[in-house]
Amino acid sequence: MEAGRLSTLAPGIRWQAVPSPTLPPATTTNCWLLGATELVAVDPAGVTEADQATLSGNLRAAGLRVARILLTHHHGDHIGGAPALRAAFAAPVLAHPATAARLPFAVDGLLHEGDPLPTDDGRDWRLLHTPGHASGHLCAFDGETVLAGDMVAGEGTIVLDPPEGDLGLYLASLRRLRDLAPTRLLPAHGPAIAPALPVLDHYIAHRQARTDQVRRALADGAPRQPIDLVPTLYPELPADFYPVAARQVLCHLRWLVAAGEAQADPAGWRLGRGHA
Repeated sequence: MEAGRLSTLAPGIRWQAVPSPTLPPATTTNCWLLGATELVAVDPAGVTEADQATLSGNLRAAGLRVARILLTHHHGDHIGGAPALRAAFAAPVLAHPATAARLPFAVDGLLHEGDPLPTDDGRDWRLLHTPGHASGHLCAFDGETVLAGDMVAGEGTIVLDPPEGDLGLYLASLRRLRDLAPTRLLPAHGPAIAPALPVLDHYIAHRQARTDQVRRALADGAPRQPIDLVPTLYPELPADFYPVAARQVLCHLRWLVAAGEAQADPAGWRLGRGHA
């Protein structure tokens, strides 16, 4: 997606890809812009004044105004431009309480599960609390489209970093989105996703398959640390990415412990009941 350009996906749904300090292969975060002219700006990224000015300048040039700013969660590649956009349009910044508690700046209001997110094009967006990637993660649904934040990605993958990254909660949130039967997903990274259901099914199946790989890797009974399992589970990764991958492995190990299938002790993780 071309950075720095204001684009339209559908009536009432625009976006601008903003350079952000995210994980490769992604290099930008989508600032989704919901509404006709008085917009809800979602996840205004951008850590440089130039990128922030490009976003607000493009909106003004198109005759658009930001009325509210929604943060799907607190990660740095989603929030960098929020204070600047707030100042540019006198627009309140809104977030879930668990997100607000982790931000380096104050929000102007709190959002919760089930809250309406009205837009001036008549769409009836409703907020969904979808923890798993982040404890305060919010999505929104209008009966057709899911504003997905970091639940899925149009490029790259979703990182789960414990303890906030929680595989059980993430899978439950993915299943919840799937049960809504959306037709389209608006991810924070990469292009819009349609059809939506095959992608949600793939994300669920992929995590379950990865857990099966972890079970097989521990089947010999020897204790192992998460980093020890990375070369087996992620043979395609260069060594520089092993620490990030080890955090993913840890999510699966913690899920197995919660399910009563594994245990952890100072020597490492192994299959069998125990205490983490």
